[in-house]
Amino acid sequence: MKNLITRLLTGVIMLSAFAMPLNAVSPLESTPNISSLDLASVNSWTPELSTEFRLKSAQADETPEFVADLLDYARTFTGLRYRRGGKTPKGFDCSGFTGYVFRQFGMTLGASSRDQYRQGVSIERDRLQPGDLVFFGGSRGGTSRVGHVGIVTRVGDDGKSFHFIHSACSSGITESHSSEPYYSRRYIGARRVAE
Repeated sequence: MKNLITRLLTGVIMLSAFAMPLNAVSPLESTPNISSLDLASVNSWTPELSTEFRLKSAQADETPEFVADLLDYARTFTGLRYRRGGKTPKGFDCSGFTGYVFRQFGMTLGASSRDQYRQGVSIERDRLQPGDLVFFGGSRGGTSRVGHVGIVTRVGDDGKSFHFIHSACSSGITESHSSEPYYSRRYIGARRVAE
């Protein structure tokens, strides 16, 4: 048996020698001269990441999967028209939109932005996370009375600026930034209803 294995191995080695082209380079000849590498520069290299990449990566790591799914679902309605009192995909007002989206994930919100402002836990602006509800003063009720709601989609590096998706009278379902003058003047507060 030992003799048979030796013959088989010898045959395999001989066949592989004939199968290699005559001009093939020996593995030993193609190995780079490792001693010539500057290992200090290799060991000290660190990748440069843009601020936007760091922000997205950090939020991707910190955002619970169901919140990421909720935001992806909310974005599917981008461009849908605003409809006063609307609570279905035929058209939403602001609280109808947030209520509809959260309901698809098993959470019931109040019918109006004022009702939703009483739900969940109050969150300081520098503690915002994707999925939090943000509230603004309405155009009719003055800037100190809750009249508008949206869902935080991203938080800026400063911890106070944010993007949010909402149903706006002028543009329907859209994403806006907290620094836009209309919203920066009317910001009232935030609530966390999704944990």
